[in-house]
Amino acid sequence: MNISALFTGIRNTKRQRVGRGIAGSGGKTAGRGTKGQNARSGSGRKVQEWFEGGQTPLYRKQAKKRGFNHKVTKDLAITTDMINRHFKEGETVTPQSVIDHGIIRRLKSGQQIKIIKRGELKTGIKFSDVKKSTSLGD
Repeated sequence: MNISALFTGIRNTKRQRVGRGIAGSGGKTAGRGTKGQNARSGSGRKVQEWFEGGQTPLYRKQAKKRGFNHKVTKDLAITTDMINRHFKEGETVTPQSVIDHGIIRRLKSGQQIKIIKRGELKTGIKFSDVKKSTSLGD
């Protein structure tokens, strides 16, 4: 290995010096256009990235979200097909047994399980501490 191998792939071009007279390619306005806030010296520090030129900024156009509700009111729906698949005849369906069988991971506070009819249910399955849709009957 020689020293020139260390620098392969690195460009040797110098940065372009701008603002050195009208004759040069980067002369007069030096690539900044004509006039305006960004043409002035120090404009890199003056203009923030979120500034939108004086129009009402996006974060002020958005509606304010007032308050925050932690209470979860939606019930978790479980179909009778799922119960037939995971429970045997004669078993009792409770929120804990539904978690143990891997149908759901966990219940948030205030949430309940609701059984919805989708097909016939196995005989002998009992329910405890769960809601049932009116289509299930008793």
